Amino acid sequence: MEERKLNKDTLFMRVMSGKAAEGLKKEFPCDDVLDITVGYRWLNVQEDGIRTSEPLKAEQLEKAELNRTELFKLAQKNTGNLFKTRLYKLADLVKRICEGCIAEDYMPGDGKLDQSEIYVCTNDSGMFGAAVMLMSDVLKNIAERLGGNIYILPSSIHEVIIVPQIEAYDLKMLYDTVKGVNETVVNESDYLSDSVYKYELETGKFEIAA
Repeated sequence: MEERKLNKDTLFMRVMSGKAAEGLKKEFPCDDVLDITVGYRWLNVQEDGIRTSEPLKAEQLEKAELNRTELFKLAQKNTGNLFKTRLYKLADLVKRICEGCIAEDYMPGDGKLDQSEIYVCTNDSGMFGAAVMLMSDVLKNIAERLGGNIYILPSSIHEVIIVPQIEAYDLKMLYDTVKGVNETVVNESDYLSDSVYKYELETGKFEIAA
């Protein structure tokens, strides 16, 4: 079967654990960011609107004439264009699951967010949504609206939890929570990391906090 031509505008990124990427790096381009790994896929939209995706292969990258820095930046940009970012209050999502209520989406937006709330950030497909943690414009928007630095907790490869860096959220408690949930709730195939990450509003720095 003839291989379809790669459309650069359909390249997007997904994040995975370093362990999950171990067997992929020889065949598929991957890049490490802190303790997680970025993989690349290209999106197919069928005539009936159904979306599917395929991993980007090394030979396809060579034909696309992109170096790795260009690939990362392009996929980062496309991810934001191809998938709408969603931000929900965790409490609203629980109500939606349990009671069928509608969960309000706080993205895009510029209104102030409540520091007493825990937020869930993902994308409109609900798949590979944790890639939002590598989108600096998204993190900056949320941090500004929360009034300062934020912690990002990887609940799975599909979404992240966001809380403000305030006294109410002890860093060790957050780390223990992430690790505990990963060990008892998250499927191995959905596992991303035990780390807690921090985004600094003033500098734009993204780092491991614990």
